[in-house]
Amino acid sequence: TVLTNQVDITGLGVGTYYATNQVTAADATTYATNSPQTVVVTLIVSKADQTITAFTPTNGSAFVTTNPVGLSATGGGSTNPVVFWVTNGPGVITGLTNLAFNGAGSVSIVASQAGDTNWNAAPTLTNTFAVTRATATVNLTGLSQTYNGTARPVTTSTVPVGLPLTVTYAGNAWAPTNAGSYAVTGMVNSGHAMYQGTNVATLTI
Repeated sequence: TVLTNQVDITGLGVGTYYATNQVTAADATTYATNSPQTVVVTLIVSKADQTITAFTPTNGSAFVTTNPVGLSATGGGSTNPVVFWVTNGPGVITGLTNLAFNGAGSVSIVASQAGDTNWNAAPTLTNTFAVTRATATVNLTGLSQTYNGTARPVTTSTVPVGLPLTVTYAGNAWAPTNAGSYAVTGMVNSGHAMYQGTNVATLTI
């Protein structure tokens, strides 16, 4: 004889449960003197798995230092939140999902979803992308000057204002004095964390 039954496990959390079934013979007095019989079935409910999907920004994305990025990912299964953190590079997370940059380089972000009493922790995902310095405007003015026996430097400015510049005149760090034409290069210092920019013009004395 095969005993078939169903157990409703709706709402059961992780754990071990026991279902007790009692089998009673139709004519216990004649054919089954050991009736009824009790059968105990063990039910083990294990933790379910979670999977993180749709993690953005994706691998290989490219950004500039001045543009913040919103982080997002979909956690599979439970309502446990997906959490982000920076594991490498010049990135800072604020407000849980806002990623800002304090320099250029390669940035790696990890997404994780913790487990709980009913769910296993999701496998973490790591996305890596490149961040380049934003482009600034370098202005060179005073490019037409008159010889007066002293050095004749050009006037410089930047947008945004106040960026440190390296200015060269025909490859030299000093401004020329004598009449002539000189190639002038103004470049945001290469060590600046956030900006890059170059302008080349001609100074005529």
